[in-house]
Amino acid sequence: MQNIFNRIIKISIYALTFLLPLFFLPFSFEVLEYNKQILLLFLVSLAFFAWLAKMVICDKEIRFRRSPLDIFVLVFIFAAILSAVFSVDKGSSLYGFYGRFSNGLIGLLSLGALYFLITNNVNSTSEKPNISVKGLLKAFSWSGFLVVLTSYLAVFGVFAKSAGFLPGFMTSRFFNPVAVFLEGLSIFLAIFLVFLVGKILISARSSIIHYLFLASVLFLMIIVDFTPAWIILMATLAMLVILGLWKRLFRENVNRLLLPIFLIIIAVICIYLQPAKLIFKEDSAVANLPQEQVLDQETSWKIGLYSAIGNVKNGILGSGIGTFNYDFAKEKPLSINEDWLWQLRFDRAGSFFAETLATMGFLGILSYLSLLAVFLVISYFFLRQKSQSLLLLMVLVALIVGQFVFYQNTTLAFLFWLALGLSVVSWQKPIREKIISFKNFPELSLVFSTLVILIGVGFLSLYFFSVKHYLADTNYAAAQELAGGPERVQFLEKAVNLNLRLPQYRASLARAYINEALTEAKKPAAEQDTDQIQLLIANAINQARIAVDLAPNQVAMWETLGVVYREAGSVATGAVDWGIKSFERAIELEPNSPAVYNELGKLYLAIGDDDKAREYFSKSLEKKPNYVNALVQQVLLLEIEGDTAAALERLEELAVDYPLSAEVLFQLGRFYFNNNQVEEAVLQFKKVIILSPNHSNAHYSLGIAYVFQGEIQLAIAEFEKVLELNPGHQDVIEKLEQLR
Repeated sequence: MQNIFNRIIKISIYALTFLLPLFFLPFSFEVLEYNKQILLLFLVSLAFFAWLAKMVICDKEIRFRRSPLDIFVLVFIFAAILSAVFSVDKGSSLYGFYGRFSNGLIGLLSLGALYFLITNNVNSTSEKPNISVKGLLKAFSWSGFLVVLTSYLAVFGVFAKSAGFLPGFMTSRFFNPVAVFLEGLSIFLAIFLVFLVGKILISARSSIIHYLFLASVLFLMIIVDFTPAWIILMATLAMLVILGLWKRLFRENVNRLLLPIFLIIIAVICIYLQPAKLIFKEDSAVANLPQEQVLDQETSWKIGLYSAIGNVKNGILGSGIGTFNYDFAKEKPLSINEDWLWQLRFDRAGSFFAETLATMGFLGILSYLSLLAVFLVISYFFLRQKSQSLLLLMVLVALIVGQFVFYQNTTLAFLFWLALGLSVVSWQKPIREKIISFKNFPELSLVFSTLVILIGVGFLSLYFFSVKHYLADTNYAAAQELAGGPERVQFLEKAVNLNLRLPQYRASLARAYINEALTEAKKPAAEQDTDQIQLLIANAINQARIAVDLAPNQVAMWETLGVVYREAGSVATGAVDWGIKSFERAIELEPNSPAVYNELGKLYLAIGDDDKAREYFSKSLEKKPNYVNALVQQVLLLEIEGDTAAALERLEELAVDYPLSAEVLFQLGRFYFNNNQVEEAVLQFKKVIILSPNHSNAHYSLGIAYVFQGEIQLAIAEFEKVLELNPGHQDVIEKLEQLR
């Protein structure tokens, strides 16, 4: 039995080290992080249970190794638990924010358990038959090799040529198994390059294969060309050179330091140049790979600081681990509305440290900094020439620098805790073993055995719910492949039934219900199923309300509720008033969002409160003076008030200022048509279709204009396009029958 438990521990840790950087599955909505979190949870819990069972059932004693770092690890984890308990969004704190997944408490507890598994089950040498530091580093080497190989195949379009055999997401040139975008891969490559340099420096003899592999990693970094990755490489290797000279680690052959010095020079050059543009043609696919939009460092730290000093609770515990999306919405500066990405709600900071400050407060950030400080001090004193401790210290320094300049995904978090545990093992001297034996106390043995059984049952329950939640996400993913219709609703209903606690599923289902209700309402009165419409609207409101109850501090949930009430306003008494309250709450959560103010203004406009509508359109423009939607709404308000001449004049000005705005051009075309300027209207509708080929209203309006001009065949073509975009639209079907 003991051998079985030892084998489970060994296989789990080795498999995790090799598989996690590579692991993904195509079945869930998010194919990388979610699946990596599931793998991490399963293998760590399996190994942890085997370790406990081996001690209690086989050894009849609790045996664990203690290091000076353990207490700091536990304090940081305890701070995270407190942060989650008092979180503004307990669901995101527990599981991680949906779509990101890597910032939740369950993931952190898994990584903390991994740390103690490593410190208690890994040996510093391979003399014993169980798990060795050398063996795990070798497994990581092979994993990194496959990551690099896979990324090369994607970047140079090899996977794209196999589109019929591979999942669609693998055929993009930015696909890699480490991160959603190449920037995350670049951070991994910088850390892996530091690892390879360390291996070469501590090896008595390095082969040409090591240098070729190092060159291939470096070239891939050059292709991606992400400045924070070069900063990681430069800072870590500079520290290595300084430390090597200070402690005379390479006094026998100081020329070994030429390799890191050379790479520092390369990093400096790449920070100031764009090497990919020089190597490849400027218009080539490799030189123009898609870039991830990461929140800049200044804004990240501003949000982190403003959130932490917002109130006493946030100062101590933060808003809650995994809730940066809440902090971003609440504290984002007005200046961000000037950026073309102003509509994005970032769920991560550009720096892990800034995010920790926002979500875990000063207790979280100070406990984490204390952990790092103690580790670095101890590592310095136990640093030995050409040892694994030097290699692991280099990797951890690279990871720490990376946490300053980039956010943390599952792979990077795993590497940090893996390297931390292996570093403690490599220290050897400060580790003490504590043994609590109950061989002579059968009653105590019974108590511990019962606890192990309860823990096992708990893990089985965890696996059961994990499988249910995974199946829920596969249904949610299937629903996203469909534009609409009853089948989409069915998939979303299955997702909700399998995972009742996820607000995102509820919000999507609410929108699907309301869209189906609107589709039914578009049918001729004789064909409408009014009972079905009422049922769909009631279901939509119910699901949106539940989503708000599950995540009362997520602005997206209140927006969904507001949209549902707005769309239901024509058939549900009092719906618009509830929609107004929903958007007012959304404004409290995101006070600098011009879109939310604009939506609230539209609701006031719908109930005829022109003054309130004007007030909120003006507030929207205060937040973003060039917000086209609010500018158009002001024009429509002029039209409602009867000043069509001023409205038309204003629209013509907007068309000059915003010639690429489909909404401005469409409204201008509509005004021209209503003013009997049909030729001008046709021209504007054509411009809209060029900008937005599937703009259904523009095709419909152009068809009407063609009918007015007597261009029947052209009108038929436009209405056929509308029918293609809106299958079953009765009004369009009737118009086509008349024209034909």
